[in-house]
Amino acid sequence: MSTTQWSQNERWFFLVAIPLILALVYLIPGNIKDAYFILNKNNISILGMFLSNYTHTEFWHFAANVSAYLIAMYLILKFETNKSNFYKTMGFLFLILPLIVSAITAIYVPAPSSQGFSGVVAGLFGYFMYVTYRHVKDTWKLNADINFIYLFLCINTLIGVASYWLTNNPTFAAVLFALAIGLLYYNCHLLKSIIILLKNKAKELKTQHRLLILDCFTFMLSLLVLFFSFPSLIEVTIQNGSVTNAIGHYAGYVAGIGFPLIFIETKIWK
Repeated sequence: MSTTQWSQNERWFFLVAIPLILALVYLIPGNIKDAYFILNKNNISILGMFLSNYTHTEFWHFAANVSAYLIAMYLILKFETNKSNFYKTMGFLFLILPLIVSAITAIYVPAPSSQGFSGVVAGLFGYFMYVTYRHVKDTWKLNADINFIYLFLCINTLIGVASYWLTNNPTFAAVLFALAIGLLYYNCHLLKSIIILLKNKAKELKTQHRLLILDCFTFMLSLLVLFFSFPSLIEVTIQNGSVTNAIGHYAGYVAGIGFPLIFIETKIWK
């Protein structure tokens, strides 16, 4: 796992400059935010739909989104090796996805206004799932296919349903569980190959303790993001009268996976 394919300027821009831009937007006076940076259902504008995805209600809202962004971007830069795919997806996530999330929010979320970077962050988490699949297939040269992504999606959905009791339909939960078992069986040889490969890598790094610790940290962080980012994003909470935009999170997450699958994996956008 390495970020050597990324220049210092690229790492600086995505890991430092973007959080600084978000901080500057957060510090903009409230009256300017209300006029241009908030999605107001009583006065919807294209500018508001776009800019509302880059501002925040309060410090902890800002801090949580930036922290999640840094985790997702750190992992993407660790595992992504195709710069063309990366920049195509970043263009979609930062320029097009905000409008999609805002449109869905305006239609389905029962709140008079909305703001927050979490839709884009959810898109990055989704994209990281695709990046993991391509890393296993292209860098590790293992026999992975699209069912590898379906496995992660199914497990994530199952965890989300079990965690927040999102359905009272036991049949749906049973079907979801059976699908997860089927996908596990289908991917069992691939998963076994991944485990063997990781064991061999760990043995090679035993004499390089600092590198081993960093790789172990990255590996554990990757597992947390792959298996628990979606369930955490769809949790609905109410705080100070604000409702978590779980629908916007879900839309962002699905878009982050769907864009590379549709436009890159199929080679529609070469």
